[in-house]
Amino acid sequence: MLSFIINSRRQVLLLLYLLIPASILAQSDTDTGKARELLRHGKADTATIARMLRVGEAFLDKPESWEEDMNMAFRMADQMEALSRQINYPRGLGLSKLLRTKAFRESGHADQGRGSSEEALQLLTQYGTINEKAQAIIELGGTYSNEPQDLPRKIALYQQGTDIYLKNGQKQSAAQLKEFIGDLMQVNKDYDGALRVLLEALAIYKETGYQRLQGLYSVIGGAYHGANNFVQSLRYNLLAVETAEQLREQGPLMTTIYNRVGLNYFSVQYYDQALDYFDKALAHARTLRDTSTIKALLLNISDALRNQGAYTSSLDTLHVVEKLRTALEKHEIIQIEIGYLRDYIALHALSKAAPHYEKLKKILENEEEIPVFTQVVRLALIFYLQQTGRFGDAAPYLNAYQQHAREFPGGLVRQAEAALLAFRSDSALGNLPGAISHFQHYKQLSDSVTSTTQSKQLDVLRLQFETERKDKDIELLTQKSKLQEISLQKGRVFRNVITGSICALLLILALLYNRYRLKKKNAVRLEKQQEAIHAQNELLKKLVDEKEWLLKEIHHRVKNNLQIIISLLNTQSRYLDNADAIAAIKNSQHRMYAMSLIHQRLYHTDNLGAIDMHWYIRELTGFMEESFDTGAKITFCIDSEVILLDVVQAVPLGLVLNEAVSNAIKYAFPGDRHGTVAITLKKDGAQYCRLAITDDGAGLRQDFVPEESPSLGMSLMKGLAEQLEGSFQIKSSEEGVSIQVLFLIRSINQVN
Repeated sequence: MLSFIINSRRQVLLLLYLLIPASILAQSDTDTGKARELLRHGKADTATIARMLRVGEAFLDKPESWEEDMNMAFRMADQMEALSRQINYPRGLGLSKLLRTKAFRESGHADQGRGSSEEALQLLTQYGTINEKAQAIIELGGTYSNEPQDLPRKIALYQQGTDIYLKNGQKQSAAQLKEFIGDLMQVNKDYDGALRVLLEALAIYKETGYQRLQGLYSVIGGAYHGANNFVQSLRYNLLAVETAEQLREQGPLMTTIYNRVGLNYFSVQYYDQALDYFDKALAHARTLRDTSTIKALLLNISDALRNQGAYTSSLDTLHVVEKLRTALEKHEIIQIEIGYLRDYIALHALSKAAPHYEKLKKILENEEEIPVFTQVVRLALIFYLQQTGRFGDAAPYLNAYQQHAREFPGGLVRQAEAALLAFRSDSALGNLPGAISHFQHYKQLSDSVTSTTQSKQLDVLRLQFETERKDKDIELLTQKSKLQEISLQKGRVFRNVITGSICALLLILALLYNRYRLKKKNAVRLEKQQEAIHAQNELLKKLVDEKEWLLKEIHHRVKNNLQIIISLLNTQSRYLDNADAIAAIKNSQHRMYAMSLIHQRLYHTDNLGAIDMHWYIRELTGFMEESFDTGAKITFCIDSEVILLDVVQAVPLGLVLNEAVSNAIKYAFPGDRHGTVAITLKKDGAQYCRLAITDDGAGLRQDFVPEESPSLGMSLMKGLAEQLEGSFQIKSSEEGVSIQVLFLIRSINQVN
């Protein structure tokens, strides 16, 4: 069984908080235009360098930092370094190295910033403030990974930062960093060291009066769980739940806290309590729309239901996991397949279990060996083969498991299951001495598991009893305190009752009179405000109507002007006898019509800002058929989704369509050749749209290079694609020509 522990991002955010200056937290300046202005015209002085540091960190501190934000931070660091060297300012040089290190960390390449962080530490130790030195040390620690070879150095650097904070009187920052160090020690399996550091952090927090301790309690509970101190683990995890609920914690940490308590109860076979906490964690994860956490919790719930004997419910839960629209990790796929296999075997549906057996077998053959996953997959395969009576086929997997178990024995529960499976295999194959040996080993392990589980269950009962007794003692003391307070108050109340009654009566009369006057004033004021609001609403309504009328009038006039231009061009063409000039005028008329069609649609619809491209493509294609009089020679196939685009994108897209279709009609089918022009407009992903115009005509000549073509139409299509901020692609083969434009949808309404 693989139970999933959800890793909270709280510790990462905690470390980032230590590295963010107060000025950045107070107000972030992430205006790109102002930042570029600062880079171009920043003076070579210390104030400008400090300003660049704040702006660079502000871009890194954005909730969703993109590549351009990282680049802006790197540019700020480069300019800081140049200005610092110009005025011989070593502290500014150290701060520029520190900013570059932070930019490497935020961009996911922390190890590349190690050289910069070492230079920053050297400079800021000599020329910077104590806090800047601490930040440089912490950043240097962040350049090391959590792998065993890097972790001791990382922890040592963070400990140096903690010592600086304590020496400087910044106790809360020191406690936060100690909390992070304790979490790292758990990664290194040093649970005793982790508990020592975490409890030190707890003492400092309590000394400073810090209240939000739910995250630390949860981490301490995890450390005790790793140290096999189940009672203390459950105690601190329950304390984390109590503290978080009192403080109304709403972040992802709440999900982690509930899940850890559920895992505590799961390990002692209290599946009802485990499911209660898993359900709480799942409900909270769904409010946060955290899909990866939802998957992990559903898999935990499936395991708990299976251990309860609710195999159908376990299967339903696995179905829900597979329906989530997100990619599954390797360990999740293994957990799901094992879950299906064991549930179907328990329900005696061996035919349904067979496909999952084949998938697990393929995973074992193809995947690189990871001890935990490899062992549980082998046990599942052995279990299936024995249930289907194929004991001989199970023998190789059993032998491989036993050899592997000498190096990675696993937990007692897994060892007991392996011994039982070995006993069944030996019994079926007639190896009685081996069967007896494995059965004795199984009984020994089973008794040990039972003893351990019962011991933990007794610890849980004792913990619950202590908690209930403590609550009762608190309630009794509270009742005694209330009785004493009541006794003391009786005398005071009796002495002051008459005086108080008179004063209260006078006060009530005064309040009633004052309330009457206030009500009267408020009624008059509210009446005036209501009249003003009503007048303002009427004015706003008129302004909205006028704006809509003006927009419609503008679109109407633009459409009329374009029609006038088309007519003028048509008139002009009658006086020309040059075929190229007449063709150019015809092309211009088609382009004008493509634009006028958009404004005509906007004039006749209520939605003044969006064009239905499904309608537009069919209208424009129909016009092109009639204009060129293709007859039955060319067939047009249109496959378009209902996509709404704003005018800024609809116009260039319509012109691209006009050029592509015109070229296909004029050049793709020379002579009496017949063919098809296919037009497709569909979404490509969540935010992109792809327009494709494909014909099965003669294709382009072999020496034609689109990028070097002087053709106006080709230049126009490439320019329009760039205006859409998209990509333009043209391909030619013996099967015809294909033109594609891929662009980002700028404005989409509810239809999309």
